[in-house]
Amino acid sequence: MKKCICILFSLIMLLSMTACSENIAGETTVIATAVPAETTAAAEAEGVYTVSNVDEFIAAIGPDREIRLEPGTYDLSTASTYAGETGNEWCYWDEVFDGYELVIQNAKNLTITGVGKDSVTISATPRYAQVLRLYGCENISMTGFTAGHTKEPGYCVGGVVYLDGCATVSIRDVGLYGCGVTGVCADGCTGVTVANSDIYECSYNGILVMNSLSVDVVNCRIYDLGKGEWEASEVFCLDNSSDITISDCEVFDNLSQYLVRSSGVDLVTLKNNVFRDNWVKSNAFGTFGNFVTMDGNTFEDCLIPRWFENGCGAVDAEGNSITEDTLNGLAPEETVSDGPKATVTVTNADEFLAAIGPNTEIVIDAATIDFSTAKDYGGGPKKYYRWEDLYDGPGLVITGVNNLTIRSKDGKTKNHTICAVPRYANVLSFINCDNLVLSGFTAGHTQEPGDCAGGVLRFQKCTMISVDNCGLFGCGTLGVDAQMCTSIALRKCDIYECSNGGVSMYDTTGITIEKCTFRDLGGNNLMLYDCSDVTVDGEPINGQSYNGR
Repeated sequence: MKKCICILFSLIMLLSMTACSENIAGETTVIATAVPAETTAAAEAEGVYTVSNVDEFIAAIGPDREIRLEPGTYDLSTASTYAGETGNEWCYWDEVFDGYELVIQNAKNLTITGVGKDSVTISATPRYAQVLRLYGCENISMTGFTAGHTKEPGYCVGGVVYLDGCATVSIRDVGLYGCGVTGVCADGCTGVTVANSDIYECSYNGILVMNSLSVDVVNCRIYDLGKGEWEASEVFCLDNSSDITISDCEVFDNLSQYLVRSSGVDLVTLKNNVFRDNWVKSNAFGTFGNFVTMDGNTFEDCLIPRWFENGCGAVDAEGNSITEDTLNGLAPEETVSDGPKATVTVTNADEFLAAIGPNTEIVIDAATIDFSTAKDYGGGPKKYYRWEDLYDGPGLVITGVNNLTIRSKDGKTKNHTICAVPRYANVLSFINCDNLVLSGFTAGHTQEPGDCAGGVLRFQKCTMISVDNCGLFGCGTLGVDAQMCTSIALRKCDIYECSNGGVSMYDTTGITIEKCTFRDLGGNNLMLYDCSDVTVDGEPINGQSYNGR
């Protein structure tokens, strides 16, 4: 009997030594965490796992549990199991072009929660990887953290949160950032809610919904999309889905082809959203095969060439058709009557910026106004101007101003220069302004050798513009660029050394050009597209398509 007991004890010791050697060899299991065995057992019984590093996070993934992330950065690419076996049946590494992405599969009743967006970050290094990819999961909650790719410059094709065939998913109080192409993608899902979250700096779109039913995006901030090498495709992309509601969201500072683009989608509602300071390159809404219901949305200082693509439309809450004219009326504009102008003499960039406003005459009494020297350079938006964040520095954009004059004190063009250093910035850009007079000064980029992508004067959706006796020089791409404007006159201007040409106008009516000189340009003097009522030195010009010297 004693001999049997000794043999049994030896076997137990041998098994224990084998388990230890396996752990030392590097196999990862839920048991092999940094917490004692009795603590782990208690956590399993309660279904709550508190983790502080990537390996603990991966080990804790599974059904019927809550994972609590302690403050810190969880870079999935640093996991000890990266590119190998996770040791956990509920997740695995899937190979992508430049690395691996973590896939959480078939888990039910899983909560992943952090202590706050500012304290917890989940990240991935491979740019082709989804940061958090869930497949076939149900009743999932994610809250209280930030997720995205590492922020070194580069191009991404992977998104941030990708839901594939999931049901009942709640994403709340999170931050989802680029360079990922999409903030949240739901593909073949039902019952997805994204609420109280920030989605920003993604390169392609904010929300992508495909083949899904019942998706709510509520009280989110979606901003700075498409600010990389090229614009985003759309803020919201919806395809072959139904019952989608986007409500109480703030959508701002995005550069995209569309705000909403959808195909084969029904029961789509946009309610009480604020769209502001967005630049749309194509159409606000490209809604094919369906009508979006719009109720209580506002559009502030958005540059939108067209509201609807051909064959698309929207209805209000009562089912009445919404037209281009209706939406133009929805855009709130401060009504400022043209009255006596207050004259303000300025001697530097700070004084110039402070003077911008309606019914104002800004008189330049300085040899140079260099916007890059302003104390407010690149700062937050003001009532009548903002800084556009560009590749090599901020550009000034004046918005919503009526009855503004900018002129030199003595009318001597060569004695007064307004300039910008960033080569991707327009020197002076105006959006949604009326009754503008610019006279008696020179404007351009600093003249050191190099290539520019910004012009000198740019007007978008402006009316009643007069540019008189001004010198407009390169290395800016264009002397004057006008889009969707009405009534613009250029008189006695000298336009020179611009790399792409002198004057370019698109979809503009009422153009007068008199006694202007064009010299040393890299392109044609005058380029017109879809324009009408054009005269050059008293001669009518066909403005539909004109490229001439």
